[in-house]
Amino acid sequence: MRQEASLEQWKVLYEAATRIKELKPWEKFWDMDLIGICHESEEDSVFYSILGRGGDCYGIAVYEGYEGLNSLMMLAMQEQMNLAPEFAMSHQKNLTCYWGNREELTDKQRKVIKELGYTYRGKNQWLYFLSFEPGYFPYNMNQEEVLRMSKHMQNLERALRCYEEDKVQVDFEDGNMYSVVLDENNDILSHGEAPLPITGFQYGNLLITDEELLSDLAKLPKGNAVLEADVSVTMASVSDKKYERPANPALSLLGDAKSGVIIKFEMVGPEKDAVVMLAEILIGFMFQYGVPKEIRVSNVIVEAGLEQLCEVCGFKLRRVKRLPGLEEFKEGMRSFM
Repeated sequence: MRQEASLEQWKVLYEAATRIKELKPWEKFWDMDLIGICHESEEDSVFYSILGRGGDCYGIAVYEGYEGLNSLMMLAMQEQMNLAPEFAMSHQKNLTCYWGNREELTDKQRKVIKELGYTYRGKNQWLYFLSFEPGYFPYNMNQEEVLRMSKHMQNLERALRCYEEDKVQVDFEDGNMYSVVLDENNDILSHGEAPLPITGFQYGNLLITDEELLSDLAKLPKGNAVLEADVSVTMASVSDKKYERPANPALSLLGDAKSGVIIKFEMVGPEKDAVVMLAEILIGFMFQYGVPKEIRVSNVIVEAGLEQLCEVCGFKLRRVKRLPGLEEFKEGMRSFM
């Protein structure tokens, strides 16, 4: 059950972020000049992206662990991967603070600011916090997230001061980060340049382990269908008592490339992987109509999800820039929702 942070807990977080604002880290770092902080006793790191060097929106995005960092890489590489911006944004996993405009804040966020006694005036001055989770819309932080974010911001403040005092030099463009190691008392044990653990998005292949199913798939008759397959996000807010925050459901889509007819689509909640659902839809199609001659996809995430089926069933898996039949359907769905 969701627990809200107390005013005192919000106060600690606002004070830490306000101190960081005074350091103006966006004057020293670009958004992909990453800072990695870890404790000597832990393998996982917390990664920080400083926003605002271009002057549009000031903020700090905190990515906890390699899963979080990988979501940042998806965002950074969305064009190369031919992903829609809303798809990449809907798969972000981070805790973020922004200095934005009053109209960007919810009533709850404005209430916290008022109760804390802060007064903000002007553009890019209103401090607020958001939690990003894959499959959901950004939402106000719960108690646990506020507590974690407070520690992250306090650690970042120490790191930024050391970076400035020791005039650390980091070749960020060569795939390095500013790395800080803390001891058990959260004091800095060592700091300096270090390679990023990953420099590109790491996507996983869908692996079917049911031997009987694989055997049946390999025996299916061949057909002449040419299909389009994709996953996308609806950008439709769904509030349900089983979710602690508004969900942003995905769509798994399979259509006929020649006619543009949608064969099947499923709306997928955050509790299930849309690529897995797409594979299930395709398997159902093949058992009914045989193996298609070709399946067209538009990005590497869907391609990786269907690679095993391609190898087992023997259809051609082709990556293209556009899926015109599915695009028309998705546009219609967005206007309807």
